[in-house]
Amino acid sequence: MTKPFSILVTGGAGYIGSHAVLALRDAGWPVVVIDNLVTGFAWAVPDDVPLVEANIADRDAVARAIAEHGIGAIMHFAGSVVVPESVVDPLKYYRNNTAATEALLESAVAGGVRHFIFSSTAATYGIPEKVPVSEDDPRRPINPYGMSKLMTEAMLADVAAAH
Repeated sequence: MTKPFSILVTGGAGYIGSHAVLALRDAGWPVVVIDNLVTGFAWAVPDDVPLVEANIADRDAVARAIAEHGIGAIMHFAGSVVVPESVVDPLKYYRNNTAATEALLESAVAGGVRHFIFSSTAATYGIPEKVPVSEDDPRRPINPYGMSKLMTEAMLADVAAAH
């Protein structure tokens, strides 16, 4: 069966993203990776999967990838993930995890992408009141990493409601 669109995997040369790429490809989905290769590796992207070497904040590169590859969905794994580093350099986390995602979302909306999956984190809950944590539990991040992801979740909810 021919799939109706391609899926753009951000951070697809990283650990989690590259495994998502393999699963999507094995399921017959056309996949495209966008990764700046700061922490990812080109060798992690299969040879038959297009790799766009760019930052997700580069609106032109993302818009080109969406248009050229018929992107209808984005799986977003790109971002910074080291909690102690986020405490020392919080602006890096807000820039990489929140502001860059805003640029990615702008490109997605402009390009007509209707489906968006975001890899968030349990760090948005901070120190939970109970375990296991439920999605309805209060969100009180205790570090910039968790806050940057929570801010992105709020932005995604607003964009989904508007578009």
